[in-house]
Amino acid sequence: MNNKSSKEIHQDLQYRRIELEESIQNFQKLILEQDHKIEELESTKDRDLDNLYKDLLTVIDAFNKADIRLNEQFPENAEVAKSRKRFATAKNKLVEILNKNGVTEIEFPDGMATLEDCEIDETEPDASKADDTIISIVSPGYRRNGRLIRLAKVVVVKN
Repeated sequence: MNNKSSKEIHQDLQYRRIELEESIQNFQKLILEQDHKIEELESTKDRDLDNLYKDLLTVIDAFNKADIRLNEQFPENAEVAKSRKRFATAKNKLVEILNKNGVTEIEFPDGMATLEDCEIDETEPDASKADDTIISIVSPGYRRNGRLIRLAKVVVVKN
């Protein structure tokens, strides 16, 4: 038989309740630490992927530059035109892969440069247009799943 007094039982229950509360707090702390580690790993993974995709964008830039040069140097050459089409096919496949992975080109539907999306490469005066109107895009900017991975380089109006 158990000969514990009600006071001893109460103290024993109080001690077990405190022990249980401490265990729960320790478990909650462990969960928070694990959540933080998961967030860190995901952030590192996202940064690494952004850098990989940013490197792949240089391949698209190279395709664009080669296409412009070939068109300027050999505008009437049929063989060069065929080569340009093959290059364009390879470039388009790369763009499809990037798009499938959330990498999209930044668009400027209003034609205005913004500090969050653009790096000003050059400025030109044009009294018929407002300041920061995009005249041309030197190299496109890109986002991946909403995060900026490369600013667009633009030429804009500055009066």
